[in-house]
Amino acid sequence: MLMAVCSLMVLGAASTKVVAQDFLTKHYIEVSGRAHKDVAPDMIYMTITINEKDYKNTSMASVEKKMIGKLQEMGIDIKKDLVVKDMASNFKHYFLIKSDPKLMKEYQLTVHSAQQAGEVILALEQLGISEVSVDKVECSQIAKYQDEVRVAAIKSAKARATLLSEAVGHTIGRAMHISENEHNHRTYGMPQMMMVKGNLAEDQVVRVPEIEFEKIRVETTVYVKFELK
Repeated sequence: MLMAVCSLMVLGAASTKVVAQDFLTKHYIEVSGRAHKDVAPDMIYMTITINEKDYKNTSMASVEKKMIGKLQEMGIDIKKDLVVKDMASNFKHYFLIKSDPKLMKEYQLTVHSAQQAGEVILALEQLGISEVSVDKVECSQIAKYQDEVRVAAIKSAKARATLLSEAVGHTIGRAMHISENEHNHRTYGMPQMMMVKGNLAEDQVVRVPEIEFEKIRVETTVYVKFELK
């Protein structure tokens, strides 16, 4: 039994050596292919801040109710796209100077286009909610676009290999090896990209802010060895 096991180990090692030698003796061409795609973000994360100190004769609950009602009128799914980020109170300051504590509440709102983001800014400004910022943008279909870019890169590599091999009187065969150098797509963080803070009374021209977000680039590079015939 021991002799049989040793024989199998020797045969296995020999097979591995033959495969390696076969790969090295084959004629091949190695090329790279690169592709990219610029996609528009459809997940825009906005921060809305409501500070009680900004409303002398109106409660925070009243302001929140108006905000939620306005967002629903605009067709925004409140249960899905609106969450509370943070709620704080200046109790420490209250104990020091014995003034009334004021609440501050932050919401995260997700919208799905630059146009919709502009409409939200204008609507909230008309309600007196002027502290609005865009935190980051993403694309919900990024995995789909990554696959499309991979396929395009492979096709580019094959086209290049065909062109080069035909120039020297050869044709390409099967792909012997494929590797990828994926460039991670960028999620744009923009805490200072857009901050709206002011008073609508200062500008009586009611208009939707023109907002454009930089597109997200999805790109990859593949390296392929094709058999050369």
